[in-house]
Amino acid sequence: MRWMLLLIFPFLTEAANKPPKEVLALWRQLPKLAKDTPNKAYRDLHTWLPQRGLRGLYAKAQFALNLAQLEKLSGQKIFHAGPHLDGKLDLKAKGDFGHYNPAFLKWALQNGIPGQHDAKLRKELQPVYDKHLQRTARNFFRTHQMLQAMPKRAAKARDGYVEKIAAEENASDWLQEFFRPEAERMDKAGHDWFEINVSLGFWVRRELDASSKDAHALLFALLQTHDAAWLKQQK
Repeated sequence: MRWMLLLIFPFLTEAANKPPKEVLALWRQLPKLAKDTPNKAYRDLHTWLPQRGLRGLYAKAQFALNLAQLEKLSGQKIFHAGPHLDGKLDLKAKGDFGHYNPAFLKWALQNGIPGQHDAKLRKELQPVYDKHLQRTARNFFRTHQMLQAMPKRAAKARDGYVEKIAAEENASDWLQEFFRPEAERMDKAGHDWFEINVSLGFWVRRELDASSKDAHALLFALLQTHDAAWLKQQK
């Protein structure tokens, strides 16, 4: 019996690590989507920089796998609280923000990176990562490190953001102005001003909704899969 288990175990492992076909299709289609996504899709998501940030990325990705489809595929709500309901984003809400569901992020960690456990897929999809995901992933990693290194300023950002949310003021704009000095400093060092700025705000919200650990684990796995040499150089 033991020798039979040894024979079939590699096949069982491969099956367990096989990515959902819809996720794999999204990765494979991303280069074409980057060319074909209409400008209206970016305008609808209130982004003026189509090649920057998570909104620019989702504007493309939604044509292969939108939020509602992703919730059905994962069996999890992406947000467990906040204004984003029924697979739709409400980007005009001022009194709340989307609280990520940790269970969904854990699912994404296991299923959202096709090359994580498959060397052939990792090689196939490396150009997709390099062109369409690398800069954003690196910037989000940098800003997570930045906030960890300045806990008092991070706490001040969280407190101010919560105050603006409670007053139903434009908390996102306030947060961008709050982090303007950090964005300008990083811009001078050659990094993307916009992504540094908005990703600092992203991590503030992840601390507030208690999903920071899971979101960072997902980002770390992406970098470990497709950007291991760069990741090793980071302190």
